[in-house]
Amino acid sequence: MDKEEVEIYSNGACFCSVCSSIENIEKLKNKVNEMNPTGITSRWKLAPEKFKTGEDNPHPCEKNPQTRKHYLFCC
Repeated sequence: MDKEEVEIYSNGACFCSVCSSIENIEKLKNKVNEMNPTGITSRWKLAPEKFKTGEDNPHPCEKNPQTRKHYLFCC
C-alpha cells in the first residue's frame, strides 16, 4: 500500500469515510476533494462529530493501526 494512499471506503450525499496514512488534515482534505468532488459548492471537510458507530473522528484503522486512520468527512 502506498504510504500516502487514500481509500474512500464509504461515500454518501453528505458524508464520506476515508482510510489514510496522511495525517495533515489540509492535505488529506484536498486529496479527498480531488478524488471525490462533491458536485456542489461545498467541499469535503473533516466532520466535527464522531462516526455513527460512536468511534472518534479520526480513529486508528483496524487493519493497520500503526500507520493509518479512519476519518469522517462532511460537505
